[in-house]
Parts: sequence; structure tokens; C-alpha cells
Amino acid sequence: MVHFAISGMKQIGCLFNPSAKLNRKQSKKQVRDIETIIGKHGLIRSTQSKDEIPDVIKEFHKKGINILCISGGDGTISSVISHYINYCGEENTPLIVPLKGGTMNFISADAGLSFDQKTVCHNLARLISDNEQLMSIERGLIKVTDPRLNHPHYTFTWADGFIYRFMKWYYKEGGGTPVALRLMMRSFIIYLRNKNNDLFRQDDSRVQIDDKRVPFVNHLFIIAATVKRLVFGFRVFSEQPKAGERFNVIYMRLPYFKKVLYRLPVGLYWGLGSDKRGNFLNLSAHSIKIEGNRGYIIDGEVIDAEKPLDIKLEMGPKIKILSFKGNT
Repeated sequence: MVHFAISGMKQIGCLFNPSAKLNRKQSKKQVRDIETIIGKHGLIRSTQSKDEIPDVIKEFHKKGINILCISGGDGTISSVISHYINYCGEENTPLIVPLKGGTMNFISADAGLSFDQKTVCHNLARLISDNEQLMSIERGLIKVTDPRLNHPHYTFTWADGFIYRFMKWYYKEGGGTPVALRLMMRSFIIYLRNKNNDLFRQDDSRVQIDDKRVPFVNHLFIIAATVKRLVFGFRVFSEQPKAGERFNVIYMRLPYFKKVLYRLPVGLYWGLGSDKRGNFLNLSAHSIKIEGNRGYIIDGEVIDAEKPLDIKLEMGPKIKILSFKGNT
């Protein structure tokens, strides 16, 4: 359990993304309600696009904000954190408070912040008013180096291949839990009917995990993550590395997928051990190099690639996330 000291007059900065799925449904009233709850403790800024995030970050940094509430989807959270680190440095990241506003919200779920936005803000304001210490968990960040970007991107999760294609399909269908469940079932049926469907196409790519090159030239998907659980509470990882030291990795090829197809529901909640043949790896790593990547997902945000790219994932800094239930 990590405790976060409270100091200063305007401790809270709240960045509100009105384009996030849940926020679109709650309109401007949500912003006014949160502003009323936070009151004298904070500043609220609403952004209409990612281009406006850097100016808000600079303002918060200059005013000494040490608690950063982010109201938006998981992609918004990682984008804001990336801007903060690239502008302020790794040592100056405030306590992060993810407010559920997007499609999946697994970052807030991982920290035990499954309440609605106003409840989280109300509890936070009460703790500050009572001068109580704030409990938090620590999670590492994955540093993503993409040759097209001027600065690294920091994320809690990264995925490619099948998951990248599935997420594009998911957003095209409108997103949301019912859509996700329906598409998961449809994916299973599609595979049974046509094993050569493009959704299950293996990506031609060379992969190196730490200093070891994977001996195959294609894979179905790769997941890298620092959170302990994914969407729907899936606990697929077999290791629990210390925050900021290593991140979890799952590497899967189609031969292993075919082999364990009917065991996958169990594996999603209990995890599966690495395959001796190397068609499935469930381990932790400090870095990954993916040569010939064709697109990927960072915290639920789709990043397309017009041509093959070489992507590098490295262990980044660790940050503190507010948690009302302490370390998990």
C-alpha cells in the first residue's frame, strides 16, 4: 500500500474528454457536477481534441497540481500520461485518478475505481477535506517507440495481430459490453466455419523478447501489459512482476490457438502456461522488439500502419493510481 501526501491549495486537476463514450451521454451537466464536488480543491478543463491536451498539462504543472483526474477512456488516460511525462519528466507525474468515461475502463477497474465519476470525485474531495492520506497502487508503464512519433508513448497495455483487428471491428460496431460479448461469440463461430478468415490471419513479423529472438516468423497476436487484469476481469498472465521492473507478455501463434481453443474460457481467468514448443509464451520481460508490425492497440486506442513498422516496447516509469481499497 502506498500513501500519497496532500499539500497545496489546488491539489486536483481534472481533464475531461467529452468525446469519450460515457461522457457523450452525460453532457455538460457532468462537468458542472464534478466541478461542484471538487470545489475549492481543483481545476477542471475540458478538451475537444488531443491537440489541446499539452496546454492543459502545462497549466496544471505550473499551478502545482499533484492529483490528476482523467475523465475519458483508457486511450485518453494513456495519452494524458504520455504528454505529462514527455513535458514534465518521469519524476513529476502526479497521482492519477482514472474516472470511467470510455468503452472498456480497465485501468480504473484494475485500481478498484469501479464507481461512477461523481462518486469517485466525492470520495476524493472528502478525503482531502478531512486531511486523510490517499491510498494508491503502483503500476508500471510500457514505453512505446514508434518511428513515426516524435516522442515515446506510455501505455498500460499494447497488443497487435488478432486483437488489433478485433478491436477495429468492435469500434466499427459501436463498442460497449454487449457488442464485445456478441463479437467474441461471432469470432468463435467464424473460426469454426472458416479457419482461413482474415481475422485469424497470422502477422508476418520477427519478434525479440529481451535478448532472445523468437524462432518463428509469424504470430497470431502479442499482448504486453502492466495491469493485473484486462477487460471483463480476465487474469491471463502467469507472472506478477514488480511495478516498474518488468511487464507481462503473451505471445501466441495459430497452432497453439487451435490446440487450446476449447480451453480458452478457463485460460482467460486462470491463465495458461508457456508452450514447450514456443507457440505460446506467457512470461514477463523488460523489452520487446517487433519487426514488421502492421498496426497495434494502446490502451484500447487503434494505431494503424500503412506499411510495416519496427516497434520497440520497453519498461517505462511507474506511477501511482488512486485506490480506495489499497494495494492489489
